[in-house]
Amino acid sequence: RRLDALQKYTKPKMLQELNSTLDAAKARLAADESALQLEKQRLEREKEQLVNCTIRSTGAGLVIFPSAAEWKETPDIEEGATVSEQQTLLMIPDLDQMQVKVGIHESKVDRLTIGMKARVELQGSTLIGEVAEISEVTRPAGWWTGNLVKYDTIIKLENRPGLKPGMSAIVDVILASYEDVITIPVACIIESPEGFLCWVKDESGVAKRAVRVGDTNDEFTVIEDGLVEGEEVVLNPLAYVDEAQLQAMSTNAARPAAEASQPKEDKSKKEKEKKATSAGQKIVAAADKNKDGYLTIDEFAEKDRDNFPGLDANGAEKVTAAEIDKMIGAQEGK
Repeated sequence: RRLDALQKYTKPKMLQELNSTLDAAKARLAADESALQLEKQRLEREKEQLVNCTIRSTGAGLVIFPSAAEWKETPDIEEGATVSEQQTLLMIPDLDQMQVKVGIHESKVDRLTIGMKARVELQGSTLIGEVAEISEVTRPAGWWTGNLVKYDTIIKLENRPGLKPGMSAIVDVILASYEDVITIPVACIIESPEGFLCWVKDESGVAKRAVRVGDTNDEFTVIEDGLVEGEEVVLNPLAYVDEAQLQAMSTNAARPAAEASQPKEDKSKKEKEKKATSAGQKIVAAADKNKDGYLTIDEFAEKDRDNFPGLDANGAEKVTAAEIDKMIGAQEGK
Protein backbone atom coordinates (compact mmCIF):
# COMPACT_ATOMS: atom_id res chain seq x y z
CA ARG A 1 0.00 0.00 0.00
CA ARG A 2 2.85 2.35 0.78
CA LEU A 3 4.49 1.56 -2.59
CA ASP A 4 1.21 2.05 -4.38
CA ALA A 5 0.64 5.41 -2.65
CA LEU A 6 4.17 6.49 -3.54
CA GLN A 7 3.71 5.70 -7.21
CA LYS A 8 0.17 6.98 -7.60
CA TYR A 9 0.19 10.12 -5.40
CA THR A 10 3.50 11.14 -3.87
CA LYS A 11 5.59 10.84 -7.05
CA PRO A 12 3.23 12.92 -9.32
CA LYS A 13 2.93 15.53 -6.60
CA MET A 14 6.69 15.88 -6.20
CA LEU A 15 7.19 15.98 -9.99
CA GLN A 16 4.57 18.74 -10.29
CA GLU A 17 6.22 20.80 -7.51
CA LEU A 18 9.66 20.42 -9.07
CA ASN A 19 8.39 21.34 -12.55
CA SER A 20 6.63 24.41 -11.08
CA THR A 21 9.85 25.42 -9.34
CA LEU A 22 11.77 24.95 -12.63
CA ASP A 23 9.23 27.05 -14.59
CA ALA A 24 9.41 29.80 -11.98
CA ALA A 25 13.22 29.80 -12.16
CA LYS A 26 13.07 30.02 -15.97
CA ALA A 27 10.64 32.94 -15.71
CA ARG A 28 12.91 34.73 -13.25
CA LEU A 29 15.87 34.13 -15.54
CA ALA A 30 13.98 35.57 -18.53
CA ALA A 31 12.94 38.60 -16.47
CA ASP A 32 16.51 39.14 -15.26
CA GLU A 33 17.84 38.85 -18.81
CA SER A 34 15.26 41.44 -20.02
CA ALA A 35 16.16 43.76 -17.15
CA LEU A 36 19.84 43.33 -17.98
CA GLN A 37 19.17 44.24 -21.60
CA LEU A 38 17.25 47.38 -20.54
CA GLU A 39 20.06 48.40 -18.20
CA LYS A 40 22.59 47.91 -21.01
CA GLN A 41 20.51 50.11 -23.30
CA ARG A 42 20.18 52.74 -20.55
CA LEU A 43 23.92 52.61 -19.96
CA GLU A 44 24.63 53.16 -23.65
CA ARG A 45 22.18 56.06 -23.71
CA GLU A 46 23.80 57.65 -20.65
CA LYS A 47 27.22 57.27 -22.26
CA GLU A 48 25.90 58.97 -25.38
CA GLN A 49 24.34 61.78 -23.29
CA LEU A 50 27.64 62.22 -21.47
CA VAL A 51 29.37 62.75 -24.80
CA ASN A 52 26.63 65.19 -25.84
CA CYS A 53 27.22 67.28 -22.71
CA THR A 54 30.24 68.73 -24.47
CA ILE A 55 28.95 71.30 -26.99
CA ARG A 56 31.36 72.20 -29.74
CA SER A 57 30.85 75.17 -32.05
CA THR A 58 31.47 74.87 -35.77
CA GLY A 59 33.36 78.17 -35.70
CA ALA A 60 34.62 81.01 -33.55
CA GLY A 61 32.28 83.80 -32.52
CA LEU A 62 30.38 85.58 -29.78
CA VAL A 63 28.55 83.33 -27.30
CA ILE A 64 25.39 84.74 -25.70
CA PHE A 65 23.87 83.11 -22.64
CA PRO A 66 20.10 83.69 -22.42
CA SER A 67 19.50 85.26 -19.02
CA ALA A 68 16.16 84.29 -17.51
CA ALA A 69 14.10 86.98 -15.84
CA GLU A 70 13.72 86.68 -12.10
CA TRP A 71 10.01 85.87 -12.27
CA LYS A 72 10.50 82.99 -14.70
CA GLU A 73 10.91 79.39 -13.58
CA THR A 74 13.69 78.70 -16.08
CA PRO A 75 17.07 78.90 -14.28
CA ASP A 76 20.07 80.79 -15.54
CA ILE A 77 22.74 78.78 -17.34
CA GLU A 78 25.35 78.17 -14.67
CA GLU A 79 27.33 75.33 -13.18
CA GLY A 80 25.08 72.86 -11.41
CA ALA A 81 21.84 74.22 -12.91
CA THR A 82 19.22 71.75 -14.11
CA VAL A 83 18.18 72.24 -17.71
CA SER A 84 15.32 70.71 -19.65
CA GLU A 85 14.81 69.43 -23.16
CA GLN A 86 14.37 72.11 -25.85
CA GLN A 87 15.72 74.79 -23.49
CA THR A 88 17.98 77.38 -25.12
CA LEU A 89 21.41 77.02 -23.56
CA LEU A 90 23.41 79.49 -25.63
CA MET A 91 23.33 81.43 -28.87
CA ILE A 92 26.14 82.16 -31.33
CA PRO A 93 25.08 84.97 -33.66
CA ASP A 94 26.58 85.32 -37.12
CA LEU A 95 28.17 88.77 -36.95
CA ASP A 96 28.64 88.76 -40.73
CA GLN A 97 24.87 88.74 -41.28
CA MET A 98 23.48 91.32 -38.90
CA GLN A 99 19.89 92.51 -39.21
CA VAL A 100 17.35 94.74 -37.47
CA LYS A 101 13.78 93.71 -36.64
CA VAL A 102 11.33 96.61 -36.66
CA GLY A 103 7.54 96.75 -36.34
CA ILE A 104 5.82 98.51 -39.27
CA HIS A 105 2.36 99.96 -38.65
CA GLU A 106 -0.52 98.41 -40.59
CA SER A 107 -1.18 101.69 -42.43
CA LYS A 108 2.28 101.55 -44.05
CA VAL A 109 3.03 97.85 -44.44
CA ASP A 110 1.24 97.62 -47.82
CA ARG A 111 3.76 100.05 -49.30
CA LEU A 112 6.73 97.91 -48.32
CA THR A 113 8.45 95.65 -50.82
CA ILE A 114 11.46 93.38 -50.57
CA GLY A 115 14.64 95.24 -51.46
CA MET A 116 13.53 98.71 -50.32
CA LYS A 117 16.34 100.79 -48.87
CA ALA A 118 16.32 101.76 -45.21
CA ARG A 119 18.42 104.18 -43.17
CA VAL A 120 19.45 102.72 -39.80
CA GLU A 121 20.93 104.91 -37.05
CA LEU A 122 22.64 103.25 -34.11
CA GLN A 123 25.31 104.35 -31.68
CA GLY A 124 26.03 107.58 -33.53
CA SER A 125 26.55 105.96 -36.93
CA THR A 126 24.26 105.61 -39.94
CA LEU A 127 24.01 102.45 -42.04
CA ILE A 128 22.13 101.72 -45.23
CA GLY A 129 20.17 98.49 -45.20
CA GLU A 130 17.40 96.93 -47.21
CA VAL A 131 14.12 95.19 -46.47
CA ALA A 132 14.80 91.45 -46.49
CA GLU A 133 11.60 90.00 -45.00
CA ILE A 134 8.07 91.21 -44.28
CA SER A 135 5.90 89.18 -41.93
CA GLU A 136 2.55 88.03 -43.29
CA VAL A 137 1.06 87.79 -39.80
CA THR A 138 0.77 90.66 -37.37
CA ARG A 139 2.66 90.72 -34.12
CA PRO A 140 0.39 89.62 -31.22
CA ALA A 141 -0.97 92.79 -29.61
CA GLY A 142 -0.81 92.95 -25.82
CA TRP A 143 -3.02 95.01 -23.56
CA TRP A 144 -0.11 97.37 -22.87
CA THR A 145 0.36 98.22 -26.59
CA GLY A 146 -3.14 99.66 -26.90
CA ASN A 147 -4.03 97.03 -29.54
CA LEU A 148 -1.51 98.62 -31.92
CA VAL A 149 -1.14 96.42 -35.01
CA LYS A 150 2.39 96.09 -36.36
CA TYR A 151 4.13 93.68 -38.72
CA ASP A 152 7.66 92.50 -38.01
CA THR A 153 10.02 93.50 -40.80
CA ILE A 154 13.64 92.39 -41.13
CA ILE A 155 16.16 94.98 -42.34
CA LYS A 156 19.41 93.42 -43.57
CA LEU A 157 22.50 95.45 -42.67
CA GLU A 158 25.78 95.83 -44.44
CA ASN A 159 28.75 94.25 -42.69
CA ARG A 160 30.56 96.74 -40.47
CA PRO A 161 32.86 96.24 -37.44
CA GLY A 162 31.39 97.21 -34.09
CA LEU A 163 27.87 95.88 -34.58
CA LYS A 164 26.68 93.91 -31.57
CA PRO A 165 23.51 91.85 -31.03
CA GLY A 166 20.86 93.59 -28.95
CA MET A 167 21.70 97.16 -29.97
CA SER A 168 18.79 99.57 -30.29
CA ALA A 169 18.32 101.32 -33.62
CA ILE A 170 16.24 104.00 -35.31
CA VAL A 171 15.00 102.79 -38.70
CA ASP A 172 13.68 104.94 -41.54
CA VAL A 173 12.39 102.88 -44.45
CA ILE A 174 12.50 104.84 -47.70
CA LEU A 175 9.02 104.26 -49.12
CA ALA A 176 9.50 106.56 -52.11
CA SER A 177 12.17 108.76 -53.64
CA TYR A 178 11.48 111.78 -55.84
CA GLU A 179 13.64 113.85 -58.16
CA ASP A 180 12.81 117.05 -60.01
CA VAL A 181 9.52 117.60 -58.18
CA ILE A 182 8.07 120.68 -56.51
CA THR A 183 8.04 120.56 -52.72
CA ILE A 184 7.06 123.06 -50.05
CA PRO A 185 7.34 122.93 -46.27
CA VAL A 186 4.53 121.15 -44.48
CA ALA A 187 3.78 124.33 -42.51
CA CYS A 188 2.77 126.15 -45.72
CA ILE A 189 -0.36 124.01 -46.24
CA ILE A 190 -3.67 124.05 -44.41
CA GLU A 191 -6.65 121.76 -44.89
CA SER A 192 -10.03 123.36 -45.52
CA PRO A 193 -13.46 122.38 -46.87
CA GLU A 194 -12.16 123.48 -50.28
CA GLY A 195 -9.23 121.07 -50.07
CA PHE A 196 -5.55 121.81 -49.41
CA LEU A 197 -4.63 125.46 -49.64
CA CYS A 198 -1.53 127.61 -49.53
CA TRP A 199 -0.92 131.34 -50.02
CA VAL A 200 1.35 132.56 -52.79
CA LYS A 201 2.97 135.99 -53.11
CA ASP A 202 2.40 137.70 -56.48
CA GLU A 203 2.38 141.24 -57.88
CA SER A 204 -0.95 142.12 -56.24
CA GLY A 205 0.04 140.75 -52.83
CA VAL A 206 -0.76 137.38 -51.28
CA ALA A 207 -3.34 135.14 -52.98
CA LYS A 208 -4.93 131.86 -51.97
CA ARG A 209 -4.03 128.86 -54.11
CA ALA A 210 -5.58 125.36 -54.12
CA VAL A 211 -3.01 122.62 -54.50
CA ARG A 212 -2.99 118.87 -54.99
CA VAL A 213 -0.55 117.22 -52.63
CA GLY A 214 1.35 113.96 -52.90
CA ASP A 215 3.63 112.13 -50.51
CA THR A 216 4.89 113.92 -47.45
CA ASN A 217 7.35 113.50 -44.60
CA ASP A 218 7.92 115.49 -41.43
CA GLU A 219 9.38 118.45 -43.32
CA PHE A 220 8.23 118.70 -46.95
CA THR A 221 5.21 117.81 -49.08
CA VAL A 222 5.27 116.98 -52.77
CA ILE A 223 3.00 119.30 -54.82
CA GLU A 224 1.50 117.51 -57.80
CA ASP A 225 -0.54 120.45 -59.12
CA GLY A 226 -1.21 124.10 -58.28
CA LEU A 227 2.29 125.56 -58.03
CA VAL A 228 5.18 126.21 -60.37
CA GLU A 229 8.86 126.35 -59.59
CA GLY A 230 10.05 129.69 -58.31
CA GLU A 231 6.81 130.94 -56.73
CA GLU A 232 7.06 132.31 -53.19
CA VAL A 233 4.80 130.56 -50.69
CA VAL A 234 3.89 131.95 -47.26
CA LEU A 235 5.34 129.87 -44.42
CA ASN A 236 2.84 129.28 -41.60
CA PRO A 237 -0.02 131.30 -43.14
CA LEU A 238 -2.16 130.93 -40.01
CA ALA A 239 0.16 133.36 -38.25
CA TYR A 240 0.21 136.04 -40.97
CA VAL A 241 -2.81 135.69 -43.29
CA ASP A 242 -6.29 136.51 -42.00
CA GLU A 243 -7.93 134.53 -44.79
CA ALA A 244 -6.02 131.41 -43.69
CA GLN A 245 -7.34 131.83 -40.17
CA LEU A 246 -10.89 132.08 -41.53
CA GLN A 247 -10.39 128.92 -43.57
CA ALA A 248 -9.12 127.10 -40.49
CA MET A 249 -12.07 128.34 -38.46
CA SER A 250 -14.51 127.21 -41.16
CA THR A 251 -12.88 123.79 -41.13
CA ASN A 252 -13.29 123.50 -37.37
CA ALA A 253 -16.90 124.70 -37.66
CA ALA A 254 -17.63 122.16 -40.38
CA ARG A 255 -16.63 119.28 -38.17
CA PRO A 256 -19.28 119.88 -35.46
CA ALA A 257 -21.86 120.38 -38.22
CA ALA A 258 -20.92 117.04 -39.71
CA GLU A 259 -21.13 115.43 -36.30
CA ALA A 260 -24.56 117.02 -35.74
CA SER A 261 -25.81 115.46 -38.98
CA GLN A 262 -24.91 112.00 -37.73
CA PRO A 263 -27.47 109.79 -35.94
CA LYS A 264 -27.92 110.36 -32.23
CA GLU A 265 -26.41 106.99 -31.45
CA ASP A 266 -23.14 108.01 -33.18
CA LYS A 267 -23.09 111.37 -31.35
CA SER A 268 -23.62 109.78 -27.98
CA LYS A 269 -20.93 107.23 -28.78
CA LYS A 270 -18.44 109.95 -29.62
CA GLU A 271 -19.32 111.87 -26.47
CA LYS A 272 -18.62 108.76 -24.45
CA GLU A 273 -15.32 108.31 -26.24
CA LYS A 274 -14.33 111.89 -25.40
CA LYS A 275 -15.15 111.35 -21.74
CA ALA A 276 -13.27 108.07 -21.66
CA THR A 277 -10.09 107.94 -19.68
CA SER A 278 -6.71 107.22 -21.23
CA ALA A 279 -5.64 103.71 -22.19
CA GLY A 280 -3.15 103.62 -19.33
CA GLN A 281 -5.80 104.54 -16.78
CA LYS A 282 -8.12 101.85 -18.12
CA ILE A 283 -5.37 99.22 -17.92
CA VAL A 284 -4.40 100.17 -14.37
CA ALA A 285 -8.03 100.22 -13.25
CA ALA A 286 -8.62 96.75 -14.68
CA ALA A 287 -5.47 95.08 -13.31
CA ASP A 288 -4.92 96.98 -10.02
CA LYS A 289 -5.89 94.29 -7.52
CA ASN A 290 -5.15 96.24 -4.34
CA LYS A 291 -6.42 99.58 -5.76
CA ASP A 292 -3.23 101.47 -4.91
CA GLY A 293 -3.19 103.35 -8.22
CA TYR A 294 -0.28 101.50 -9.89
CA LEU A 295 0.71 98.01 -11.00
CA THR A 296 3.41 95.77 -9.56
CA ILE A 297 4.84 92.78 -11.37
CA ASP A 298 2.64 90.30 -9.50
CA GLU A 299 -0.43 92.14 -10.83
CA PHE A 300 0.68 91.54 -14.42
CA ALA A 301 -0.60 88.50 -16.27
CA GLU A 302 2.01 85.77 -16.60
CA LYS A 303 2.27 86.22 -20.36
CA ASP A 304 2.77 89.99 -20.07
CA ARG A 305 5.45 90.04 -17.38
CA ASP A 306 8.25 90.18 -19.96
CA ASN A 307 7.08 93.73 -20.70
CA PHE A 308 7.39 94.95 -17.10
CA PRO A 309 11.07 96.09 -17.27
CA GLY A 310 10.35 98.14 -20.40
CA LEU A 311 7.38 99.87 -18.78
CA ASP A 312 9.15 100.46 -15.46
CA ALA A 313 11.55 103.01 -16.94
CA ASN A 314 12.59 104.54 -13.61
CA GLY A 315 13.20 101.20 -11.87
CA ALA A 316 10.66 101.93 -9.11
CA GLU A 317 9.26 98.36 -9.38
CA LYS A 318 5.84 99.77 -10.19
CA VAL A 319 4.10 100.90 -13.37
CA THR A 320 1.79 103.91 -13.49
CA ALA A 321 -0.86 104.87 -16.02
CA ALA A 322 1.39 107.64 -17.32
CA GLU A 323 4.19 105.16 -18.06
CA ILE A 324 1.78 102.91 -19.94
CA ASP A 325 0.44 105.87 -21.96
CA LYS A 326 4.02 106.88 -22.75
CA MET A 327 4.82 103.39 -24.04
CA ILE A 328 1.65 103.32 -26.15
CA GLY A 329 2.50 106.74 -27.56
CA ALA A 330 6.00 105.54 -28.46
CA GLN A 331 4.54 102.50 -30.20
CA GLU A 332 2.22 104.75 -32.19
CA GLY A 333 5.05 107.09 -33.06
CA LYS A 334 3.63 110.05 -31.13
